[in-house]
Amino acid sequence: MKRILMFAFISLLIVLAGCNTNNSNGTVQTEELSSLKDQINQLTAENKQLKEQLESLNDQSSPESESPSEPEPAPESTAKEKNTIELKKSFEVPDFAEITLTKAKFTSKVVPPKPRDYYSYYEVKDADNIYLETVLNVKSLLTSGKSSDEFASVTVIYNEKYKYNSFSTIEESGGSDFTYTNITSIEPLKTGILHFISELPKEASKDDKSINVVISINGDEFNYKLR
Repeated sequence: MKRILMFAFISLLIVLAGCNTNNSNGTVQTEELSSLKDQINQLTAENKQLKEQLESLNDQSSPESESPSEPEPAPESTAKEKNTIELKKSFEVPDFAEITLTKAKFTSKVVPPKPRDYYSYYEVKDADNIYLETVLNVKSLLTSGKSSDEFASVTVIYNEKYKYNSFSTIEESGGSDFTYTNITSIEPLKTGILHFISELPKEASKDDKSINVVISINGDEFNYKLR
């Protein structure tokens, strides 16, 4: 389009030049000359407008004017912080359970909170190891009973890389004894007190390296930073 306008512009200049010379009668046709000047002015304006449009298109196609890149995904730590929990502060997994972490500490022997004359307990057999006991109060928000061992599981991560699984037991008789979680259900809107026991090297209880308790509940993970 630019070439067509330039060609027309040049053609009109030639015609104008011809009209400036004397015709066969030695006179200049004033009206025709004025009309040609108007057309030249119009073409000049259109040419200027076209040039501005082309410059604008060139600016838009330059690398600096390209659309901004998509934002980077949030750091992984953000997702972890979202599910960070606190000691003795309840949190809810909707339509599943209300959970409260009541204790997480090292011990060589796990006993019921209100033991009587006879009770079950768990004691470390290896002198180089120690237990990390994690206690959860689990209130069921389900509409029917569910085996207590299916509500949660606990993994302990030591020094950000060493993982230790746990086994569980549940309080019975008002906290005077323990029983097996796989044979004990938690009924709707009832609360069970579960103890998760992980066995770690004793050095983990003495140094200052990090210890994170990861609680898995209904497909989600919740993190408690012991230290």
